[in-house]
Amino acid sequence: MNAINSSTPNGLLAAQAASLTRLQSLGQKLSSGRAINSALDNAAGLAQSSSFSVQLSSTAVAMRGLQDGSSLLQTASGALGEVSSNLQQLNDLAVQAGNGSLSASDRQALQAQASQLTQNLNQISGNTQFNGQNLLDGSFSANLQTGPDAGQTQSLSLGSVSANALGLGSIDLTSSSGQASAMQAISQALQQVNDQQAGVGASQSGLQANFDQLNAQSGALASSNASLSDADLAQSASSFSQEQVRQTAATRMLSLYQSLQKDTLSLLPK
Repeated sequence: MNAINSSTPNGLLAAQAASLTRLQSLGQKLSSGRAINSALDNAAGLAQSSSFSVQLSSTAVAMRGLQDGSSLLQTASGALGEVSSNLQQLNDLAVQAGNGSLSASDRQALQAQASQLTQNLNQISGNTQFNGQNLLDGSFSANLQTGPDAGQTQSLSLGSVSANALGLGSIDLTSSSGQASAMQAISQALQQVNDQQAGVGASQSGLQANFDQLNAQSGALASSNASLSDADLAQSASSFSQEQVRQTAATRMLSLYQSLQKDTLSLLPK
């Protein structure tokens, strides 16, 4: 009996298998929207895309940290603004107390108002918090993350704004000597709070600058990653359709060959 050449069906089977592999790869691209879904698609590209993804993730974490830091500083800044307002009112009372025509009862009234304002300072100092942390009682000190890499931090400490810490724990507006001392103490307290407010403002500006920089970097990374890994859906759809035609043609050719082979075998002498 004559031998039947098997190279043709083997070649058709190989072509059909290769076409099926390409169809599966194109199908993945269309369903995921990504040009690289495994190392088989592009090993080097997959490694680069993975690196971009890691950088994007760490940058996003750092940006959230910067936003938290900015919110913390805004809380502190708002509270310091209240402190400054109370100090300005104290200063106004001290100026009034310098009026020599005031009666003793007038001075007692000014002293009562001053005492209320110093109590306000103590409340602000003890109650200003962010995420459960006291900010203005002298206990706050932290390193704020300013970037995605280790060591990219900014140290921040905030002083107490209690009446005692500001040197206003025992101001006296009932006497001339007490009034003069109060004026000096209030002036120093205002300077102290202004300095702290300026430091908070500088920190806010620094965090915002870092955030803007990271935001720009994140956009560039995302764009690079997209150009590397995102699929051209129109091209992939066109290639998928073409590959389907090839797959169908290979299947028909294999079926036709098998039919011809069967007919040929039936004609051979047994």
